[in-house]
Amino acid sequence: MERTFDDRNRLIQLEKGRILYRQGEECSTMFLLYSGKIGLYFNYGTENEICLVTVSEKGASLGEMGLLEGEARNGTAVALEDSQVLEIRADNLEAFLAAHPNGGVKMIQDLANRFKAVTDQLHESRELVRELMKERPEGKKTLTQRLKKIADVLLDVPSDVPADLYMSCYTRNHSNLM
Repeated sequence: MERTFDDRNRLIQLEKGRILYRQGEECSTMFLLYSGKIGLYFNYGTENEICLVTVSEKGASLGEMGLLEGEARNGTAVALEDSQVLEIRADNLEAFLAAHPNGGVKMIQDLANRFKAVTDQLHESRELVRELMKERPEGKKTLTQRLKKIADVLLDVPSDVPADLYMSCYTRNHSNLM
């Protein structure tokens, strides 16, 4: 169910389990959470599904990165409970922010918090890689095996995948190791 919030924005009702938008779709709107809880997923509905974040704070923004960058959606948004979101179209974003400056401040805070979380994760990952690379090779431990150990930690590679197979697939898909 939808209803007009003002003359240019819609308040959308989402039942639990309903998809708000899908990864890869064009992005011409963003949303502000009005009530409920939304999960943001990467590879939703596949065996590689990852829940990136759960959004439950009223006023939190969803989909703004694709809208601001002009890129496709980088994740899938799913209602984890009955929810309401305010849809803001790209052609109305400036007018909305002018009329609701607190919405703009909240969006900037959300983006800053997400940036900090990613920066913290990157820093932790770099430190972990440094520590793993400093480990002294035991016996015939090769660089490939050490890189496999790093990949296991960072990418959750199953333990039964041989290092040679993983590294072969990785280099085939990424051209080089670093």
